[in-house]
Amino acid sequence: MKIRKDKDILRFSGIAVLLILAGILIMSFLSGPTYFGIGSVLIIMGAIVIIIAIIAAATPEEDMIQDERSVRVNEKAGYHAFWILLGTTALVQSIAMFWRLDLNYKSVSPDIFFVGMLSFVILRWYYNRREDIV
Repeated sequence: MKIRKDKDILRFSGIAVLLILAGILIMSFLSGPTYFGIGSVLIIMGAIVIIIAIIAAATPEEDMIQDERSVRVNEKAGYHAFWILLGTTALVQSIAMFWRLDLNYKSVSPDIFFVGMLSFVILRWYYNRREDIV
């Protein structure tokens, strides 16, 4: 297994090391449960980024380059997921306005975000299964 050492992998690994160092510094020099939580989250994020960097460095660079079809599938799925997201937002706001529901955007936005992400995944799967992408 050959591991690449180009500038992108090294930069990504450097960010991971900085995240871990920042987490250790926050946990050691600042007291309180909030700072302990922030420090531990930074350390966990740094460990995950290091694992991702190792996986990316182990795969050949040619495997990560997308072909034209997959780029087009992602573009089309993202475009339609964006319009589904806007339509869902408009529908939720119009329902709240006409039926006098006390919906706050902050309380509904995680659900709308979930609908957008799920629609992107489903549309990408659907467009990938189809043969003709125009």
